Amino acid sequence: MLTLTYGLKLPQTNDKGPIVFPALEGNITQLDGHNHDGANSALLSAASIIAGTQTLLAVNWVSLGAGMYRQLVTVLAGYNYDTVSISFRLADGSYVYPSVERVNPTSYYVYTNDNTVAYTAVYGG
Repeated sequence: MLTLTYGLKLPQTNDKGPIVFPALEGNITQLDGHNHDGANSALLSAASIIAGTQTLLAVNWVSLGAGMYRQLVTVLAGYNYDTVSISFRLADGSYVYPSVERVNPTSYYVYTNDNTVAYTAVYGG
């Protein structure tokens, strides 16, 4: 029986059931609980992350007076404001850098001075 890089067991020729089946059970348990932390499985790179996107519609801007507007945004399911990178883009793909204020781990405000523009929030990308 060979032990591979992240602890998985690889049966060899002539390994019998009493050796193979416990190793198979251990492999299944490890694969079920791995988290790509670099210790129990290969570390994921940023290139492996699939970004989530969300449109912040222009119609949803709320006036604060003095030419300022804000929009309350609920973070996409599966993401947490405190642990994800969020960037903002215009329809043409240009990056914009609006003011952002955390409300809680699942929502935040975005501020703008132009209530005619929609943004795309990009989570993890």
